[in-house]
Amino acid sequence: MKKFLFSVILCCSLQPLFAHAIWIETVTTGKIGQPQEVRVFLGEYADNERDSIQNWFSNMKDFTLYLVKPDGQKEKLTCTANGNYFTATFTPTVTGTHVLSIDHTVQEVYSGSKIHYYAMGLVKVNNSLTGADNVKDYTDFSLLTNLKKTNKLHQPATVQLSYKKAVPAAGEVTVQSPEGWTKKFKASQAGDVTFSPAWAGRYMLEGTFTEEASGQHEGKDFKRVWHCVTYCMDVDK
Repeated sequence: MKKFLFSVILCCSLQPLFAHAIWIETVTTGKIGQPQEVRVFLGEYADNERDSIQNWFSNMKDFTLYLVKPDGQKEKLTCTANGNYFTATFTPTVTGTHVLSIDHTVQEVYSGSKIHYYAMGLVKVNNSLTGADNVKDYTDFSLLTNLKKTNKLHQPATVQLSYKKAVPAAGEVTVQSPEGWTKKFKASQAGDVTFSPAWAGRYMLEGTFTEEASGQHEGKDFKRVWHCVTYCMDVDK
């Protein structure tokens, strides 16, 4: 009985943790020579909950934010704490798509699960898609929409999951709207999900899958790896 109660308590304590995600917010277009501000949050987007940095769990404050330029050059950005988010700035010097990326493994193992977070952001400088393919080369777990078209209200949008340039097994995508509406979709065998935005504004897309792998992490045994990637998508009227 005690073992059962412990399992219930442990599962309940993990629910808020697995609901949390780290994500990147920035203006998705830019111009050469103009500073671009980037913000990194941890919390629950749909509930408008952005945790104060002092409450970020485990080693989440130790994440690294990278900028990949259109030519593939990778640069570490300096992040500064600011209340309930970290901020960084870069100034584009060339035309093309600049990729923002976080790839972070949580230090602790929770209930046998190693947790691996990813976050993405794209900035099209001078509205150019040159370098957009860098996403799959520099991010193990990616979640992408069709970058060649503008996302419109009530028009189908397709989201594609990719893990190490392949389709992850049993992938899921959670769509979180600016109005707080949330829905989880199971990805197809091709790794994609299609939905029609019902509100204009910024959506946070969250892709997840569980990898059946075991080993040791920071001296603790794990039985599986839970992967979570986020990407903010803007929808026009």
